[in-house]
Amino acid sequence: MNNFQSKYIIYFILAFILFAGLTSFAQKDDTLYFLNGDRISGEIKQYKYGFLTYKTYGVSTVNVKNDKISTFYSKKSFDILLENGRRRFGSFDTTNTQQFIKIITTNDTILTPFIEIVEFTPIKNKFWRKLSGSADLGFSYTKANALAQLTLNGDIKYTERKYITNFKLNSNNSIQYQADSTRTKKNDLSGNYYRKIRNNWFGIVMSSAEQNTELGLDLRVQGGGGIANEVIHTNRNNLVASTGFVINKEWSATQDGTRINIDGYASLNYRLFRFDDPEIDITSNAIAYPSLTVAGRWRFNYDIKLKIKIVTDMYFSVSFYTSYDSKPPSNDSENIDYSVTTSFGYTF
Repeated sequence: MNNFQSKYIIYFILAFILFAGLTSFAQKDDTLYFLNGDRISGEIKQYKYGFLTYKTYGVSTVNVKNDKISTFYSKKSFDILLENGRRRFGSFDTTNTQQFIKIITTNDTILTPFIEIVEFTPIKNKFWRKLSGSADLGFSYTKANALAQLTLNGDIKYTERKYITNFKLNSNNSIQYQADSTRTKKNDLSGNYYRKIRNNWFGIVMSSAEQNTELGLDLRVQGGGGIANEVIHTNRNNLVASTGFVINKEWSATQDGTRINIDGYASLNYRLFRFDDPEIDITSNAIAYPSLTVAGRWRFNYDIKLKIKIVTDMYFSVSFYTSYDSKPPSNDSENIDYSVTTSFGYTF
């Protein structure tokens, strides 16, 4: 290696170190002040369910309970939700009054008690930083009846200032390795677009594809829209109610032909969160579809999932779902399907 190459490598390493240092400094320019007089510098990740997630200059990320915080500072832009349902978009500045914060918007500075803030998240400029979600995988095998079951669940959310887009996948497939090798399949893929209208009101556009051989459904594709209201949003729980209409097309698993349906829908989505050790996250969804084109038909889906944090971003989950169809696509199929699964997953 000649002298020119050696110098080139040294310059490259120094430039890389300088760039990494500047990047790290630029990302962690927030300051958190405690009631006991201490303060730390780092990066505010989010505030939710009464805890501030804060990344320090070291490698650790900590959750600080709101009753330990005096005030804080950040010049980044945040999406801030207040307990009265109003949203603010701005940065934070410190105050001389404990448990108060200044919200700096484009046209105003608002002195706000910290207890009136329910949630805030950074409005990030890069696409990948606006994504969040989780994925988990489970597998089981029972020798007594030669039954194998594979479950796969995932969700991903993209958040902008005025809208939220999320996608969900739920897959539960089993096979019984006997003479007839019986297979059952339940697969759901959905995508929803939520447009913020005013305060805690949203407009919704939704689409989904569903398969459930236990209910005689080979495929159902569905699309529709409606409105939603965030009825409850506190530091511990969240309740969203929505209603609207959908149109779908169904293919039977045992009969030829298809049918097109128009249904109403009403749903409740509830989430309960505890940041204390261990962290626990419970989500449940209930949705009913009364048919407008098939007399006496209605469908109902319900699921509930418990996630317990193991370490860092890893968790263990237990979930239950049930589906009911009073008039399924196949005349000789079951009306109800349900399942309990366990799995391990990762959040990002």
